Amino acid sequence: MKHYLLSFLFVMAAICTTQAAGAIESDDESRHVVVTLQSGEKVEGYLTQGWQPENSMFKKVNFSFKMASTPDGKEAVKYTADEVVSIDYVEATESYPDGQRWESHPLANPSFKSRFHTTQQFFCVDKVGKNATTYWWRVWASTGRNLSRREILTYMGVRFHNDPEGIVYTYPLVNSVLTRDKYPGLEDFYMEWFKGPEGKVHEKESEENDAWILDMYDAYLEQMGDEAAKLPYSTKAKKK
Repeated sequence: MKHYLLSFLFVMAAICTTQAAGAIESDDESRHVVVTLQSGEKVEGYLTQGWQPENSMFKKVNFSFKMASTPDGKEAVKYTADEVVSIDYVEATESYPDGQRWESHPLANPSFKSRFHTTQQFFCVDKVGKNATTYWWRVWASTGRNLSRREILTYMGVRFHNDPEGIVYTYPLVNSVLTRDKYPGLEDFYMEWFKGPEGKVHEKESEENDAWILDMYDAYLEQMGDEAAKLPYSTKAKKK
């Protein structure tokens, strides 16, 4: 009973913790956003309920939010990742001088039924590179002994600009069977990136820079030569 109570208090404390993005704060401008819909329409308003874990304890995380046209929050409208292209915060911050930007993309989420399974959700733009973009997002996760503790973890992912499906892969999945057919040689190139004398330099860079994978992907495309223009190869036949 005591263990259950401690777990409950931990979860409630996490819910009450105010976060910079996605959580609803008292400062009106901190929740002032411009939403671009799949139709191309732009809707400006104020978040009344966010999509991040603090606001998603009992609903699908990083998938839906509510927004009202005025700061008082009256007549809020619900939007989901299926109908939204992007969410741009109007207020600039030190970390995001142009305002924080969230985008809706499919996340590579392999299942027992299909290794190509994806789920649509929101991702925060971390860094936009020449050939790819990195993102971060946070989720509830079971941790600790017997997975009895619930806490919020941050994940990093990458979207390759030449991918027409716009799939976001967590970094470990780039080095997996998921990219083997679409990007031949990338799986091995990823492994070789951290080997040899240069590998030690790359490893240090990866510890200091979350967006290190952008340099790795640029180098991969360069060594692919003219073949890079044909990527990614279609996997439709394999998905059936």
